[in-house]
Amino acid sequence: MAKIPEHILNEIQDRSDIVEVISGYIPLRPAGRNFKTLCPFHHEKTPSFIVSPDKQIYHCFGCHSGGNVFNFVKEYEKIDFIDAVRMLAGKTGVKLPAYKKESREEDSFVGTVYSINDIAANFYSSLLERAPASSGVRRYVEKRGIEESVLKKFRVGCADASWSSLADYLLKRGVKIDMSLKAGLIQKGKQGSFYDLFRGRLIFPICDVRGRILGFGARVMDDSLPKYINSPETVIYKKSQHLYGLNFAKPHIREKGFAIITEGYLDVITSHQYGISNTISSLGTALTLEQIRLLRRYTHNVVMVYDADQAGEMATLRGLDLFLEEGMNVKVATLDKGHDPDSFIRKFGPRGFTTAIKKANSLFDYKLGLLNEKFTKDEPEQKAEIVKEMLLTIRKVRNSVIKAEYIKRLSQGLSIKEDAVWDELKKTKKKVRGYELRTTDDEPRTTISISPAEKILLKLMLEDVNVVNTVKNSLQPFDFKNPQIRHLVEALFGLDSEDSFIDATKLINYLEDRVAPNVISFIVNEEMDIKDKERNVSDCIRTIKKEQRCEELKDIQNRLILAQKNGFEDEAKNLLEQFSKLIKKGA
Repeated sequence: MAKIPEHILNEIQDRSDIVEVISGYIPLRPAGRNFKTLCPFHHEKTPSFIVSPDKQIYHCFGCHSGGNVFNFVKEYEKIDFIDAVRMLAGKTGVKLPAYKKESREEDSFVGTVYSINDIAANFYSSLLERAPASSGVRRYVEKRGIEESVLKKFRVGCADASWSSLADYLLKRGVKIDMSLKAGLIQKGKQGSFYDLFRGRLIFPICDVRGRILGFGARVMDDSLPKYINSPETVIYKKSQHLYGLNFAKPHIREKGFAIITEGYLDVITSHQYGISNTISSLGTALTLEQIRLLRRYTHNVVMVYDADQAGEMATLRGLDLFLEEGMNVKVATLDKGHDPDSFIRKFGPRGFTTAIKKANSLFDYKLGLLNEKFTKDEPEQKAEIVKEMLLTIRKVRNSVIKAEYIKRLSQGLSIKEDAVWDELKKTKKKVRGYELRTTDDEPRTTISISPAEKILLKLMLEDVNVVNTVKNSLQPFDFKNPQIRHLVEALFGLDSEDSFIDATKLINYLEDRVAPNVISFIVNEEMDIKDKERNVSDCIRTIKKEQRCEELKDIQNRLILAQKNGFEDEAKNLLEQFSKLIKKGA
């Protein structure tokens, strides 16, 4: 990774207020001198994500994500450090120096897979461009009404019926067979032969939000099965983490304030062709938390588009409860039976599709309507079934006001007491992805393993250079157990600062390769009531020395037992002397 000069990083940080940057992604609420919100990086009910305007650092005490403004943008946007710096430099008006990017990334395994996918996409698109008008693929594209400009925009291509067209082409381009296998483009046959994964299909490159090709989807051009096949998961492609078309749709989603989610590649392509550019696809799978959190970067409002049969499936609707868990608003639009968005738009035009989107119902109203059709409200047992099914959705709603309103509407619609519905809600055990969660807690919390003495001492050192000098005269970096803390102590010992202020945000950049940002943010943001600083420093130094001495004594004991067992008398005598000196030292 190319190095950006430290003074440039400092200038960008000085111009980037972390509260302003983070609030551009997620809402922040004041909490004393800090700001607090639900963590965007893991699911939680109780806010544990803290942003400090004074320290210009964020930290989540649930999942322990943390760092400075660069780390937040890097983690939230899922980009590398250099791109996070570029993004913030653009927003703050800081001009980055011209530099030649080192070739390590291009030469890396991951970079090679991206390159192979790009070569394959060009190969497939060239086959489609050269295909004669009378060919099956050209007739299929014409029947679907896809314009040439849209085909090029989405880099749609085709694979011929040959068993090894792509494999042979990649070999000619110098791509080794093992890399083509790892990219998921070819497969190994019997007796050492290799063949293309995609044959006789229309090819849809699947991109990340930056437009880099991760893998491919492929559709047959007749009624044979399977209709679709996809690239296998690779080092860069995880189907559950991406949304088809988001790289093109994201500015339009932000502009219109909501996203339209469909199921297929052609649904997205046709929608964009007709100007409905805030449309994306779930890649034909049930929506995952990763996909929802990815989309949440751009909007909190979603319209799911289903055909009449699909939307009536309760299992499908239950999957949408994940949106509610993530604090998003979701509506359901249903198309006429037998139509998907692609065919509906081609028959009724963009105006007809837009009308269907505007008529979308909230998940609550849509689900309740389906249940009212399925069960009769005259029988208590059937009412109970409706309540049971609706509470699966209502309990996922984060907002207490909305939740109370839904309870009220449900009780009125079924002519039952509101208190009874609340009682049933309290009885339910919350289940997430197959395992039970205690209603009194959130997801299991990870921990950062730092002893109390080291934690207190490091916090005081990060706040005052004078403390650093005191510790430096009493301890060595190797006296600290945690390896990342050792690196941090080494850096603090090497500081050449004229004032007493240590900028933790800049220290994070300096130690990027040796100390995880969340370790520093955890120590800095840890609330501690330290009244007597000098006494605490002295006590912590003494404790660390004592712990270090105990470790040394334990090690000597183990070696002594081994020496005595094997009859090494001289070594045993020497170890006894060391043990005695350590005991006297601590007396």
